Order: sequence, then C-alpha cells, then structure tokens
Amino acid sequence: MIKAVVFDCFGVVLDIMRGTRIEQTMTLIEKLKPDYKLGMLTNVGSRYSLDQRFKPGELDELFEVVVPSGDVGWEKPDPEIFTMTAEKLGVRPDECLFIDDIPAFVAAAEKIGMHGFAYVNVPESITSIKKILGENT
Repeated sequence: MIKAVVFDCFGVVLDIMRGTRIEQTMTLIEKLKPDYKLGMLTNVGSRYSLDQRFKPGELDELFEVVVPSGDVGWEKPDPEIFTMTAEKLGVRPDECLFIDDIPAFVAAAEKIGMHGFAYVNVPESITSIKKILGENT
C-alpha cells in the first residue's frame, strides 16, 4: 500500500522552461496532503536555492520532507538518496510512489522497491497518478 508520495521539483512541480509552478501538480499535492506523507526529492545545489523558488515557508507547508541532493551528498540516481528519503518519511521504499520527469530516475527508484511514475505531460500524468493512488484522490 502506498503511504507516501515523493515529487521531483523541476519538470513536475515547477516548469523549468517558464520558471512557473505547474498548477495542476500543486492542486494534486494539496489533495494528497490529508491522506499521504509528501516529500520532495530533487537534484539541486541546496535547500536555499529551492526556497528561492517558493513563497517563504511554502516548501515546509507542502512537504513533510524536502531532500535537495546538494545538502545530503548523494544525487539521483544513487540508491542511497531514495532510501534516505523513504526513511525520513518514516515509510519503507515499497510504500512510496516516486514521481519524476526523467525515466532513468524513476527506474532507479523502482530498483530499490519504490513505485515509480514518469511524469510526461500534465493532464495525462495527473490522471494516471490519481489512478495509481486510487479512491483517496
């Protein structure tokens, strides 16, 4: 059973090209919050650089765990960063759904037992994620 959902930042939560939020993903995050532990795992230099892209305190409101690779010494696709994220969320890897727009990172998460989803385009991805998670969304 999936108990936690872990989002990549760039390409899933934030649109890299436009420098804006992907509002459908933000809406999904808000809907998932009551029923799932939420995390962000992203290859970025530091938490500080992430915080600059969100409103003050917003990352901590949205996610129970934020794992910027530059702050922990590993980056995707290293298995340790996925395992550490699950541990910080207090769940086993097989209880996590990892969402990323880079298929190789999804495959790496799946190798350690996480459920994975490759985020391709907004409408189809949101619909597919809802189906994976079932009636709670």
